[in-house]
Amino acid sequence: MEDSAPSDLESNKPSPGSDEPSDTDRRPFGGLEFQVSEVVGRLEAVANATETVEEEKKPEPRKVSAGFFEPEEMPMDEILKVLEDLVLQTDPSCESVEPPLLPTDAVTRAAILSHSIWALFARLDRSHKARLGVQIATETTRWMTHMFRITDYSAYYHQEPLEGLVRVTRMLLYHRYPRYLEDGSLAFVNRLPSIYSCVASPLGVVQHLCRQLGLPLDCVRPVPVHPTSRTMDLEALEKLCEEDMNLDRIPLLVLGEVGAPPLGMGLPLAALSEICKRRHLHLHLRGHALALPPAMGRDQTYSIADSLTLTPAQWFGVPGLPTVTFYKIPEPITANDHNAVGPTATKVLSSSREAALAALSGLTATEARLAALPLWTCARAAGARRLARRLESAFRAARAARALLANADLKILSDSPGGDEPPNVDIIEAMSQASACVAFQFAPPDVEKPPPYFDKLNSWLGQVLQREADMISIEVCETESHGIILLYSPLEGTLLEEERVELLSSIVEAQLHVLHATVALKEPFQQRVARHPCLKLVHVPGWAGLGGVRYIPPGWDGAPEEELNSLNTKLVETLRATDSAFSCGDDEDGHACVRFGMVTADTDVDELLDLVISAGKEVEESSKVLTDMTEVLKKGIEAAQAELERSAWQEGLLRRVPVVGRVVSWWAPPAPPAGRRLLLAHGTLQPTDDIYRYVQKKDSPESPEEPARAHSPTRQQQQQQQLALQQQPAQQQ
Repeated sequence: MEDSAPSDLESNKPSPGSDEPSDTDRRPFGGLEFQVSEVVGRLEAVANATETVEEEKKPEPRKVSAGFFEPEEMPMDEILKVLEDLVLQTDPSCESVEPPLLPTDAVTRAAILSHSIWALFARLDRSHKARLGVQIATETTRWMTHMFRITDYSAYYHQEPLEGLVRVTRMLLYHRYPRYLEDGSLAFVNRLPSIYSCVASPLGVVQHLCRQLGLPLDCVRPVPVHPTSRTMDLEALEKLCEEDMNLDRIPLLVLGEVGAPPLGMGLPLAALSEICKRRHLHLHLRGHALALPPAMGRDQTYSIADSLTLTPAQWFGVPGLPTVTFYKIPEPITANDHNAVGPTATKVLSSSREAALAALSGLTATEARLAALPLWTCARAAGARRLARRLESAFRAARAARALLANADLKILSDSPGGDEPPNVDIIEAMSQASACVAFQFAPPDVEKPPPYFDKLNSWLGQVLQREADMISIEVCETESHGIILLYSPLEGTLLEEERVELLSSIVEAQLHVLHATVALKEPFQQRVARHPCLKLVHVPGWAGLGGVRYIPPGWDGAPEEELNSLNTKLVETLRATDSAFSCGDDEDGHACVRFGMVTADTDVDELLDLVISAGKEVEESSKVLTDMTEVLKKGIEAAQAELERSAWQEGLLRRVPVVGRVVSWWAPPAPPAGRRLLLAHGTLQPTDDIYRYVQKKDSPESPEEPARAHSPTRQQQQQQQLALQQQPAQQQ
């Protein structure tokens, strides 16, 4: 590939009237590297742009087309502009300043570029593409097996994480059920296969496996955890195998997890391998402990499992890399095998290996081999030493985090991370005991599973660390045996740098100080709440603070719930003006209450409760004044309405005698209509006669309250002005 690249994205296209291809098109990839890198650069520039004008910062309404997708021909520049707009419009948090795309380095750009080259290889001839795929897959497999110290394996590269396990299991079904190739799932009617998985392993793996292969969930045989080592109980595994053979089932596969999240438990690989060989079981291994051999720096190799899955995209921190499944081709079934299928085992045995080899067609296809291209490109861009150092740094970060959290008196649930084993420990034993993640929780001592309240405390601790400790990536997980736990897995996220260990230690200590103080003051808080008759202790689901109380003043026991909710809501608003640790919440019945947050050791619980009671009395008095005012207004309005009705009746009575009414009106004009005013202080109606008299007296010229206007003309002055106007036309004539 030449160093110089065209500046125009369309420069690699020949002109419409030209028959000869350009010089750029004669190159193998036609300037593809420049185009892809420019596209990635433009998308990153849009995603990372934070310095914008204030008008541009306002989120615009997202425009989603509801019509048909009928694209028209567009140049590449406009297409990239549309992609840039889509990146911003599809961001779930429009106002977030964090870019939706992660920053990339040279290795990541090389991996992204390799996907475009992979698509370009589809234009090659079929045989040419096959030879190219074999060469790339062979080099990548040779490098991967040397780096991870494994031997005698074939490799399958795939994008979906569990696709390799599904393909290997299908190969085993073809091997143990030769009629599976023709009959499908009907081949399992008489003898079901058994898949063994530890109860501590993710259940979604075996569920996905059964769905993809059309197996019933009865095929899954959960293996219990050993009571002392907290790993798979191997004795229970053998008992399950015996039961299945007596029930005319075929033990098929054992799924082993070594150092995998969330607990990162180990697994006795040597003993498990012996059981699988004796029982003719296929052993498949997964987990982060398989990344330990490059970090140990030894030349020892192993070949203990029948298949295993590696995830270089997570381990190397490079997106777009394929998952690698290493497998061994199964040996042919002999006549002495106790698990031979069916009564006609002699005829079936000869075709079992052929059926298994037929299943390998999907594992060795040309597209599967070309899927190794991103990993091949990443290895050449970064180098084997740099990628190995990345794994060493991950295990070193896990050891540092484990030591820090253990010194902080947090409960460590995972095994010790590997990478610092003595020379006399072989590689299999090291992987059996290693954990590449750190699982921990805040829990009372000498308790296997903490009380439910500590689940809330651990959730609060995880949220605080996710917000304040940005040097590590903390994940909050829920387990059946330990409740809510916190997980730090450097092979899946950021690495803990040595210069930031002290900062992380100070953050953890500050939060633990709050946790210990809250736990210590929770029981005294409940006891002191019981002493106040106006406070009722309530349970607030999911709340990690001291607790919640409901303020019920004396005499309000039979009050409607709406008034009590309004009273407690106003109480929280008053308290938050003093301390933001108060908040409004709902108890189990959905009633409003006052929540007390996390506290420190110097917090005075009695002072907090006195503050709530005093603020509650103020809110109660103000609410009582408003209630009384409401009653006064209500009674006054009712009295005024009755007075208006009575006045209307009297007025209607006079109108029944119209002649007399006219005479009376001519002889003695009626007084102004009598009004009523409501005195809020007494809650009574009073006539408005005195107000009318006051207003009339104020408007009269002789009123001392308001002197006569100086500029208003008298009657004599008005007559003189009229005479002057009448004489004016005569003079003009």
